[in-house]
Amino acid sequence: MLLRSGGSRRGKTISTLDIYKETLRAMLKGDTDRAAELGSSVSDASWSESGVLLTAVCAILAEDRFDADDSPAAIKTFVDEMMRNYANANPPLKPLMCEVVVRVSLGESEILKGVDINELSIHQMAFMNKVVQDAGLSAHQIDELLDDATAMVSEL
Repeated sequence: MLLRSGGSRRGKTISTLDIYKETLRAMLKGDTDRAAELGSSVSDASWSESGVLLTAVCAILAEDRFDADDSPAAIKTFVDEMMRNYANANPPLKPLMCEVVVRVSLGESEILKGVDINELSIHQMAFMNKVVQDAGLSAHQIDELLDDATAMVSEL
């Protein structure tokens, strides 16, 4: 499948990881049409592999966002803000899942047992959007974030 036009990649297919990366890039830069187009190009079965990249992006963002204070109070404040910011989300966000995303992103992976991965990914995407918007990341910084996350995934 051809997912890019123009440039040095014209006429080349790209890997599933590249599709995930490009989908996240479009989403984080606010290009929802492009994100939807890329997302629809991946089969449902292949999306199960996207969790590693989502988790890597969230880990990098959480490390930066909670560097000064990762206390339960700081996490609660963040989750409360997230719930206000996404009050009209469809499907609605759940405070507990928002907290799970933050805590898993900060390294508490043991709390993932029994968590629905699809529900987790919805909350991870909201988390990423909130942190990127709060930090006012530029398009270049988003590119660097995704490159760093992809490098983390490649090292696994």
